[in-house]
Amino acid sequence: MLRVRKRDGRLEEFSRAKIVRTCLRAGASKKIAEKVAEEVEKRIYDGITTDEVLELVIELLFELKYEKAERYDLKRSLIRLGPSGFGFEKFVARLLEEHGFETETNVIVQGNCVEQEIDVVAERDGERYMIECKFHNQPIYTGLKEAMYTYARFLDVEKHGFTQPWIFTNTKFSEEAKKYAGCVGIKLTGWSYPEKEGIEVLLESKGLYPITILRIDKEVLDELVRAGLVFCRDVVSAGEEKLREIGLSAKKAREVIAEAKKVIG
Repeated sequence: MLRVRKRDGRLEEFSRAKIVRTCLRAGASKKIAEKVAEEVEKRIYDGITTDEVLELVIELLFELKYEKAERYDLKRSLIRLGPSGFGFEKFVARLLEEHGFETETNVIVQGNCVEQEIDVVAERDGERYMIECKFHNQPIYTGLKEAMYTYARFLDVEKHGFTQPWIFTNTKFSEEAKKYAGCVGIKLTGWSYPEKEGIEVLLESKGLYPITILRIDKEVLDELVRAGLVFCRDVVSAGEEKLREIGLSAKKAREVIAEAKKVIG
């Protein structure tokens, strides 16, 4: 039996079906997804890390000439957002706006006890959410401490019409955080949570791929972020002239746009 070592050190049995599902979610055909899973199973060894499996899958997708191979790297692209200097709260607000919410970021309100800065205020269908954004630049859990902290803040500002606290993270939630959130009524959105409604699903359902998913130089990436171009779709919409205005050469601008177009399809 082949086992894969997860980032928290736990070992779990290798699943070909899991590779297939993720490739399909990234837009690959069933034929390509099954070919990748078959080849991965041939090449891995017992105790291989999830990161090594990811690298292998991406390599195979490129070898099979799958033009949207970058999509498979969505999880790590979210982790790379931080070093690129774009506020995760603004990223979350943009995402929620695509799903029909009205949003404000970095809102300061006077609570019952102290002044509080709310990362994102989101409203839709008569609900008003106080959103706490928890960004991690490494694959660690958002845990019980963060959940309790968020609920305490919610109680302090509830009088401002907030109906529910909501935590967004780019990684996963601990089981304790999930249990506590379920008990007190905190809405959670993170990687693969809730099932079929995680942050990756919200992004992929709207074709929103962060520019950190592109295989481009960090210097170029930073220039794009500073110009407010966060998603691949933003880069394509901006066009060559805009990219040249922010300092890219004509050749580099065309290359970046071509890469972004491949991702969004």
